Amino acid sequence: MTEKILTLDLQLFADFDMNTQTTGTAGLSAEMKEFYSKDLIELASPNLIHAQFGAKKPLPKNGGKRVEWRRWSSFKKALKPLEEGVTPNGSKIDVGTITKEVQQYGDYSTVSDVLDLTAIDNVIVEHTAKHADNASLTLDTVVRNELVTGTQVLYAPVINADGSVTEVFSRAGITENAKLTPEVVARAATILKKNNAPKIDGDYVAIVHPSVYFDLMTHEKWIDISKYKNPEKIYNGEVGKLYNVRFVESTEAVVFWGADLSSTSRSLTATKLEGTTVTISAVSAEDAEALIGREILLYSGSAYEKAVIEDATTTTITLSETPSISAVTKIYPGEGGKETDDSQCAVYGCIFLGKDAYGVVDLEGGGLETIVKAKGSGGTADPLEQRATIGWKCTGYGAKILIPEYILRVECGSSFSGIDEAN
Repeated sequence: MTEKILTLDLQLFADFDMNTQTTGTAGLSAEMKEFYSKDLIELASPNLIHAQFGAKKPLPKNGGKRVEWRRWSSFKKALKPLEEGVTPNGSKIDVGTITKEVQQYGDYSTVSDVLDLTAIDNVIVEHTAKHADNASLTLDTVVRNELVTGTQVLYAPVINADGSVTEVFSRAGITENAKLTPEVVARAATILKKNNAPKIDGDYVAIVHPSVYFDLMTHEKWIDISKYKNPEKIYNGEVGKLYNVRFVESTEAVVFWGADLSSTSRSLTATKLEGTTVTISAVSAEDAEALIGREILLYSGSAYEKAVIEDATTTTITLSETPSISAVTKIYPGEGGKETDDSQCAVYGCIFLGKDAYGVVDLEGGGLETIVKAKGSGGTADPLEQRATIGWKCTGYGAKILIPEYILRVECGSSFSGIDEAN
């Protein structure tokens, strides 16, 4: 008699994923939950580069979804001389409020029962570390995206091959030769100083991309962090100092760059311009749909002009406004700097900060936590006890510019403008 052996592919069951789990923490003690949550915060916090200089605001329990910062006005100069024996009218101070509605963020992953049969604590530790990275990148980007909305912008000038300088007045004019030089740093610091922006521990702070740091670090006036004399505090990501500005490096410092305009070409050839309609070389229907809403650079053969695509077909694009140039020969992505057929140009947004320029919700108050649902805790949603989940959640988080004059975005190119992409 031949014995029949029934085999089951457990991975088929393990790959089944339910996005919603029921409550319950079977198999995981309160102490372990507290450990994993604490571990997540400790791992995530050092990577919150953009958040570390903000005025922290806790999110009180049962306090709603809106946090509030107060902005106090300054007294006017008391230039009127006092009269002997006469008490003058006193001055009042105005208090304004700035509010921000916080949002909830989070993510999770599912662990199969097959993986659970190994060492579940090790699996949780590894997932906690990866989710900490994910949480820090997410929340750091939330803050960064608020900071880049600041309205004060300084464009680095282009240093030409002959040493002459061409001033730049928009992002579209930036090239890789419009670098963040010591002179531009000094100009940025002066702008903040003229705006009476208070310094942070005696200096202003700038958050820059590694590609920008590369262009600064070899300058003779650069003071590397290793050369600091008895520093009281070193910021997360700090790399050096120049002209009373301390620089913090992060790969998450914003990079402006436009994706290719079609699946086969970075640029488009234009053959005709009539009003707001530009006739272009044919693209696919999918490419045409993707063009809608894109920022572009119209090139006439001698001049560039920025525009926005309102509508597109496979052979035409419609601009949101009539351009001032009368002819267009080429169209380039417009989210970055000046481009040609031979080069693209990423632009870097360097954030220069004074004290209390912006506010962030405090992580402790915002409730960053690790959530582990052990195998078997899902009830009827997991009838064969095949899945456990590990994730993170921030109950409420947000950032808000409080004093726009204390934030300056310096937009520049770098030696890596030709290869870096948007982040």
